[in-house]
Amino acid sequence: MGYRPKRKIYNLDFTGTDYEGLEVKMRALTVGEELEFDALRGKDGNAREFFELLATLLVSWNVEDDEGRAVPCSFKGVCSQDGAMVLAILNAGQAAASGVSDPLPQSSPSGEPSPEVSAIPMEPLSPSLQNSSVPA
Repeated sequence: MGYRPKRKIYNLDFTGTDYEGLEVKMRALTVGEELEFDALRGKDGNAREFFELLATLLVSWNVEDDEGRAVPCSFKGVCSQDGAMVLAILNAGQAAASGVSDPLPQSSPSGEPSPEVSAIPMEPLSPSLQNSSVPA
């Protein structure tokens, strides 16, 4: 019996962005898909392939059209959306996959100095060490 790795699913967070309220679940890229994304990113004229690949990664989202109908997680659904939002989804997916966490809130305390640091004795050098020359 072989090992079947579970696919990682990321719940993308858009809190504090222009897309607050957007909920997207996106599966992790395989190594091959990551290589394909990298290759497509550097070439002109491959936007269709780029967005087709992105659409295959979407597991679910809560996007609705102007009449309140659910937009499918498909290439056609991706194509019906604003490009900036789709790129925000891609960027959030890459950030989640890389394990880059959001920065700490501005109210985060800096903490106290380590007690070990303040316990290091600070004495002036002895006269014999002050006059010694260290070879370069």
